[in-house]
Amino acid sequence: MSPNAVEPGTRLVDRYRLEEHLGAADGTTYWRAQDELLDRPVGLCLLPATEAQAEQAERVLRAARRAAVLTDARFLRVLDASRVDGVVYVVSEWVAATSLVQLLADGPLPPAEARDLALDIAGALDAAHQAGLAHLCLQPEHVLRTSHGQVKVGGLAIDAAVRGIEWSSADEASRRDAEGTARVAYAALTARWPGGPGTGLPAAPHDGPTLCTPRQVRAGVPHDLDVVVSRALQIPGAPGGPLGSLAALTEALNGVHLPSRVVGGARSDSGPDRASTLMPYDEEPGPRRRSRTAVLAWAAAALVLAIGFALAGSQLWLGLRDGGGGAADASDTSPTATPSDPPKATGKPLPVQAVTSFDPPPGNGDENGYAADLVVDGDRSTVWTTKEYLDPFGPNGIKTGVGLVLDLGSPQQIGSVTVRTVGATDFEVRTADQQGAALDDYTPVDDPVLDAVGRAVVVPPKALRARYVLIWLTSLPADNGRYRGQIAEVTVRD
Repeated sequence: MSPNAVEPGTRLVDRYRLEEHLGAADGTTYWRAQDELLDRPVGLCLLPATEAQAEQAERVLRAARRAAVLTDARFLRVLDASRVDGVVYVVSEWVAATSLVQLLADGPLPPAEARDLALDIAGALDAAHQAGLAHLCLQPEHVLRTSHGQVKVGGLAIDAAVRGIEWSSADEASRRDAEGTARVAYAALTARWPGGPGTGLPAAPHDGPTLCTPRQVRAGVPHDLDVVVSRALQIPGAPGGPLGSLAALTEALNGVHLPSRVVGGARSDSGPDRASTLMPYDEEPGPRRRSRTAVLAWAAAALVLAIGFALAGSQLWLGLRDGGGGAADASDTSPTATPSDPPKATGKPLPVQAVTSFDPPPGNGDENGYAADLVVDGDRSTVWTTKEYLDPFGPNGIKTGVGLVLDLGSPQQIGSVTVRTVGATDFEVRTADQQGAALDDYTPVDDPVLDAVGRAVVVPPKALRARYVLIWLTSLPADNGRYRGQIAEVTVRD
């Protein structure tokens, strides 16, 4: 069998039915296929495994098997890889997502969004390096954003194996992946690709032999961000030395000063809820068009408020601002507040000694507990993800929920609990003095309420003291016919 000779309807190993040809590169063909055994769509790539291509085929198989061990939700999972009838096939999960090329169809991203995208990718690649994996050939088609705003990276290890790209040290892998991440940031800022043609984006311009900086290509790119990207891409003239590792690039990106933006009436930075594989992907309606429509709507609303201010005076303006969930101080106790106002997260963050997954019977006792402490690492780009379920939670489902238990070390006065989820995930907050094995060992507190920047804040009774805090997920968002939830950060305050 030749990868170029197969056609829609071809079945591999009596399981994978090829349905749509997505493209070809470096002797490899990409398909959307149907896993008939599990009745789900998958991505599938094929490459020759003849005697002439035996070395490449074995290299790709080794890379796919290494990548399959990584369960980080920020990467497309490798589900299967083997050799049959003269071809090697690699099967990966299929997600509904928008590629970087599609995201940039209407023009560059806002600078803050471009910076956050780069930080998400750098964090994901750094985690892969800790597992002994590297990407080495990051391209626009490898960067996708799901409908829930999560960034996913595809092609980890496998595309480099297809192209025969190797790395000799961890430092080299970090340098190359930092440069790849900087290329993505450059593209997000300019809608041009600095790595050459053939990626679906126009090539970035040059001034003679020198690549133009993002600020030269697009007006409005903040100076600090322009310098960071230029340093990482080693563009001559950039102040400061090269950023030759993912750690250095991440630190520099985090140090970039960007103007705050207004979201829902409250000043906010960009969190993991922002609208965030190798192939494949599903095309979605242009999120950039929706965002621009939203900006116009906010502008119209601001004009109406301004007119109202002129007509009704400052008291009416203050009442609208405070009663509408604006950017008032968290300690604001003005009489314009109403009982329907969302609670504010106040107090000092309490240190968390440990975080463990909570999966009581009929669960098996573990729910990706290895990543539980990501919810208290102070990095909203890292998330804890539940396992994937075929059915939603509920009385008639496989289970009623799963969760995480935070150990505060000793009983503490709890003033509020703030939870950032990714996607529409419902949950309860429960507490206990002793770590229990059953849900009923934990006492539920008030229902969560979304505040102005999308965080769910629970304010327990003033007298509540507890050592253990349980975040109990009661429903998970659907994702391509499956269900799974994600928590980015949890903060407990006194």
